[in-house]
This record gives sequence, C-alpha cells and structure tokens, in this order.
Amino acid sequence: MDILISGVGGQGTILASKILAYSAVVEGNNARTGETIGMSQRGGCVVSHVRTGSVNSPYNPVGGADLLLSFELCEGARNIKYINKNGIAVINTTKIMPVTTSLGTSEYDEEQIKKFITDNARAVFVDANSLAHEAGSVKAVNTVLIGVAYGIGILDVSKESIIQSMEKNIKQRFIDLNMRAFEAGVRYGSEVQVKC
Repeated sequence: MDILISGVGGQGTILASKILAYSAVVEGNNARTGETIGMSQRGGCVVSHVRTGSVNSPYNPVGGADLLLSFELCEGARNIKYINKNGIAVINTTKIMPVTTSLGTSEYDEEQIKKFITDNARAVFVDANSLAHEAGSVKAVNTVLIGVAYGIGILDVSKESIIQSMEKNIKQRFIDLNMRAFEAGVRYGSEVQVKC
C-alpha cells in the first residue's frame, strides 16, 4: 500500500507515518518511509511517504498513492496529484492560513479548495481537530485521521496491528488519549460517505 501524509510542521505527520509503517511490519510486511520537510519548525509544509510491500523507493510517484492523509485542507489540495484513480483522500478541514493569505495577497477559499479535491479524487472530509479535542487534545489529530482511514476500510492492516504500533511509537502517558482519538476516527470513518 502506498500512502502520502501531508500537513504543516508540528501537526504530527511524521508520527503518523511511523505508526502506519510499523503496523505493516507487525504483519510481516516490508515498509519504507521518507519525508520532505520544508521549514517544518516554522509551520512549513511536511510530506511523509509510507510504502509497504515490495518497493525500492520510499517516495510515492505522482499518481501512485492509494491514500492521502492530509492534516490541513490546502495541503490536501496541494498534494492531490499523488492519488491514484482508485485512491482516497482523507482530509482534515482545519485551515492554517499561509503567510500570503495573512498578508492579504491571496485568498483561502474553502469551498473552492474542497471542489478541487473532489474533482480530482474520492475524498472524505473530517474536522479531525474537533474529534481530537473531544478525545482530550488536538495533538491527537494524527491518530484520528488514521482511525478515519481504518473506518472507511482503505487500510490494509488490522486494527490490532495499528494498536500495537501505537503502543510502540507513542509515549505511555499519551496512549489512552490516542486510543480515544483513534476510536473516534474509526467511528467517523465507518459512518461517513466518500465524496467524489
């Protein structure tokens, strides 16, 4: 399975890639990961690649990803080209305004961005920040999005493997929070309809 994870520095994209990659390893599969990090400590774009099975490169080619997990709406649109024709984009509707928008030199048109995404891929939109907040902390957005992807049935690993991976990759004091966030995502994913 080929997964692309996009977001902004500090949102937890790299931890999400570790959880997904290790879930595959738990099931006896090979996994490769790679990141493209631009000024991530200052809110820059972060893209993480997770590829499992017999692959040589950790990086997804354009049009090759089965799943796009995006932590931010605009970053989802920016990376939609990586989705293959049968893939699904799981997009957090949270908006982090780019500097150009803050300065008034560009617009951030949410509806236009959503239309662009659904014109180019099958998509699930989720307010993952709200679900994570209800679970105990907005820092658990990454496990909410993994839960949504599991809930819609796109992931090729078991729930048990994801939980085992979370226990391996998340500090013990944050496990309960992330389990609640993951379950909230699973519930949302199992009830939502994919938009295309």
